[in-house]
Parts: sequence; structure tokens; C-alpha cells
Amino acid sequence: MKKFIYQIFLFLVFLLRKSPKVLRRGFFKFIANTAYLFASNTNRIIKTNLDLVFDGKIEEKELKEIQKYSYFNMVLWVQSLIENLDASDEELKKTVKIENEEILTKLKEEKKPIILISAHYGNMEMLSCYLNKFVTSIHQVARQSNFKEMDDFIVNAREKSGAKIIFRSGAVKKLVKALMKKEVVSLIIDQNINSKDGTEVEFLGKKAYQTSTSALLARKFNAYVVPVAIFNEENYNYTIKVYNPIEPIKTDDEEKDLMASCQLHANAISDIILSDKKQWFWPHKRFKSHYREIYEKNFNNK
Repeated sequence: MKKFIYQIFLFLVFLLRKSPKVLRRGFFKFIANTAYLFASNTNRIIKTNLDLVFDGKIEEKELKEIQKYSYFNMVLWVQSLIENLDASDEELKKTVKIENEEILTKLKEEKKPIILISAHYGNMEMLSCYLNKFVTSIHQVARQSNFKEMDDFIVNAREKSGAKIIFRSGAVKKLVKALMKKEVVSLIIDQNINSKDGTEVEFLGKKAYQTSTSALLARKFNAYVVPVAIFNEENYNYTIKVYNPIEPIKTDDEEKDLMASCQLHANAISDIILSDKKQWFWPHKRFKSHYREIYEKNFNNK
């Protein structure tokens, strides 16, 4: 059955790649608008997260705008994955501009180990594609599904730009090898994680657990952690922003070092999200480790 579904998927990708850009993008907008109308559970998760972070002060008009934008952004990731298969370097450079690239250039020239941290924010596919093609090749950690053929398609599409994809199982060993070679690694650190595998931080003003991998690796290799984000602009244009590096913290108190580093990383991602909140991935139950009741309440009453 999966092979049949995959063949249909490949046929759809073929049609989309051959379609005029205006039709292709119209198709994805239709998918996003349809999802907004029918995905009531996801809409409630978005509202629950926004109510928590902003203490219920989000007005109805802005709430609906963020909900609609969440679906647009999700399908945009898929759209860009497909469009980037055929996009020329010239097209990409016209579409994307980058600010503060010299931060990465300087660290690379000094042969400093670099860990990029980012979030599910803006057009992540375009961020990865541009950085790998024009700035530096990156070892990226990705989630593996139980659909091998689809995983292979996504990995091949991303590696076409120069990315080196690492699945989460056994990822730390591969990241260690990359950092030992002074190669750049990338981690997305904004998702919920349990207390066993994470460190408690304040994220968007609320308690949450966050992966400590970036902090552990930074301390071990004296690596500089560089927050990066891509902002969706009008007419499918984008701006990548590279932020000031977070220097490694290493004293005799490892636990304290890790807690301090994790909080600095959380602060950086929080600041990015708050600069234009609609572009973050609000459909995720980010705060369920500490505020499980808000999700249970909103869903049990429906």
C-alpha cells in the first residue's frame, strides 16, 4: 500500500514541477485554506498555545490570522522542497537575502566549531537550501518516519543543496564526528521534550523542557552556538538573519554550565519568535510537559 501511495506522490510531484508557478502556488494555497477550515483540533492547539504565552490577550482577528498562516507555512515547506529541485542558483539568490553572514564567515576563518540553532519558523526548507548552497555545508538532524520511501525522497531533495542529513537515532555520535572535523552542525531546539532528555528552561515566558544537546556539544567542543532564522516576506521572498554567537560556557560546575547555556539558547529562539509570532509553528503541543491540563481541558470539553 505504501508503495502505491508513494507512486501517486511521485506523480503529483511530477505534475507540480511541470505546472506554471502561479498554478502550483495556487494549489498549495488551496490546500492550506482547506486545512484551516477542517482541522478544528489543530486550530484549538494553536489557540491554546497562544492563550498560554500571551495570557489570553490575543484578539480573535489576530488569532485567526495566525491559525491561517500556520497552514500556509506548513504547505510552504512542502512547496519549497519541490520547487528547489529545479530552482537555479540565480533564482535562489534573487529570492533570498541574508543579514550578518560575516558572523559565520569569521567563525569559520578562525576554525571555531559552529552549532547552528533554529526553530520551526518561517520557510525552513528555504533556510536550509540557501545556507547549504551559498554559505556552508551543514549536518542537519531530521526526524525519521516509518515511510522509508518518503524519507528517502526528502533526504535526497535536501542533500541536493549540499546538506548532510542525520536521523535522530545515533545522531549525537555523528554530530560529534562532524564537530571534531570543524564542520557545521544544525539543531532545531523548539520542540517539546521530556524531563529525562531535556533541561528545564523558560521559553516564551513559560516553563518548558528543551533538548540539552546544543549545550552539551558546545561545552565539550568549545563550540559557538549561532541562532539563525528565516523570515517570510511578501511575494515569496525571504530574509535570513544570523544572530550574534553564544560563546561556550565551561567551568568546574557542568550542571550549572548546561542550565545557563540552555537558557541562553531558549532566550535566543524566544526573541526570534516574538519578533514576528505568526511565523512560528504554533500547532505543536510545546508546553505539555508543564501545562498538560490546558490541552486536556480544551479538548475534553469538545
